[in-house]
Amino acid sequence: MDLESAPQWAGLDPGACDAEEVRGLVAVLVAADSTRSTKAQVAGFLLDVWCLGVKNALAPEPMSESRLAGHRGLYFSAYEGHVQVPADLARALVFGAAAYARGFGFEPEGELAEEFTEAAALLGEPADPGPIGFGRDGKPFFVNGPYDDPEAVLRTLRRAVGDDGFHFEVAFPEQPSRGRRLFGPRW
Repeated sequence: MDLESAPQWAGLDPGACDAEEVRGLVAVLVAADSTRSTKAQVAGFLLDVWCLGVKNALAPEPMSESRLAGHRGLYFSAYEGHVQVPADLARALVFGAAAYARGFGFEPEGELAEEFTEAAALLGEPADPGPIGFGRDGKPFFVNGPYDDPEAVLRTLRRAVGDDGFHFEVAFPEQPSRGRRLFGPRW
């Protein structure tokens, strides 16, 4: 991910350039005040900013302030913490990663598409084009997760950009069964 064209955001997370450690994955948690309740509407996204775009989405759910605090800790537990960012950056990350992946033929499907649509509504309208550069070193870089189908992804990338238009690394050669949620059980 490249923030060179977005200097207003580049300094928000000094560790952001350490994306190697998290294999291009970015978690975004959005909390929006509700006009009908004292609880915030909370949604989440797991993004592959190097290649696949939206890996998972959690549809909005009402949460009290104390529940949100606990949820936030669990949500970002795979990372060394979290950084509160402006809504514009969250919007640019989510919609930008989705658009980047769409350019290669990757779209959220089925239940993920529905949850992405519901969760994305909390972000408002996407800003086109976003200032964030996606991919790694100017190209898609695919690192499969435990629920990805590497052969299908590589076929799609070859059709979209040719053999020299991307890089990849197969991290989990044996794939578990499909259907498990990446974020675990809902609250």
